Amino acid sequence: MSNATEIRFPRFTLVSISNPSGAALDELAQRWSLHPRDLQETAGISRRTRLEIYPEHLCLITLWPTYRRTSKDIRAAELSFFIRPDALVIVARGSLPVYTELVHRYAESRELRNTIGDRQPERLLHEILRQLYQSLLPMVDHLIDDCDRIEQEIFDDCERRLIHHILAIRRNITDVRKILQVHKNVLKRLVIVLTERPQYALQSNDRYFNGVIDNAREVWDTLENLKERIETLQQTNESQISLRLSEIMKTLTIISVFTFPLTLVAALFSIRQIEGMPFLGQPGNFWYVIGIEGAIAIVMLIFFKRKRWF
Repeated sequence: MSNATEIRFPRFTLVSISNPSGAALDELAQRWSLHPRDLQETAGISRRTRLEIYPEHLCLITLWPTYRRTSKDIRAAELSFFIRPDALVIVARGSLPVYTELVHRYAESRELRNTIGDRQPERLLHEILRQLYQSLLPMVDHLIDDCDRIEQEIFDDCERRLIHHILAIRRNITDVRKILQVHKNVLKRLVIVLTERPQYALQSNDRYFNGVIDNAREVWDTLENLKERIETLQQTNESQISLRLSEIMKTLTIISVFTFPLTLVAALFSIRQIEGMPFLGQPGNFWYVIGIEGAIAIVMLIFFKRKRWF
């Protein structure tokens, strides 16, 4: 397995492989007695985070959001953890730089490997999950900053320009929530299984996994708040646009109502074939018509003002 990294710890082995081929997956299954169905599903990005329980090992399939700067959207990367008493096998799909850097650091630093000491692989699993949740905080902070900027620009008369940005941010928040939705419950189930099974070293009084669950809960609660906030900002922006359109339509309606009587008077006096037309043929008839239109305009302005239409 050319793209695999194998790191030996005092009491177990870490095997990390990225985007493996079918032959590499078959080799993993034979060497570590892993369930072939779960390995087959790692051939592509899974649809959800879940925990599968087998007599000899546990399979924890997790999805993690990654931000693509080119398209400015969120995509899912997958880490599948196969947990045995003597090994932690990790199959990675997609780009997850935080995880790749962490494995590289463990491979290069004996001192870092010694921090795990004589503990079993679930302690290393805890450390990897903790680092992954810590890496989500800058992404969440970026979404918070996006919402802050949107909120400021809404009240700076930039409503129309913000429609696309609001929809993009809302899509990213929705994608992150979709990826992380079941993490907390799956981690709780994982802790219960690790505690109940005697082949693993996790005891009921060990609390280090609780911090990871708290991190998952904190990220999820923040995403819940962001979801409500971006929906409120979208409604506010749409209300601003509707209000502006109402003002425009009001102005256009007033202009139409104002100009219609004037146009009617001008059209009537332009019909020369009607006998008995006032001012027809009299000197200064043009100014008489202008005076009538001016009087109508003044009356209409007074009427609109009293009605508080402008």
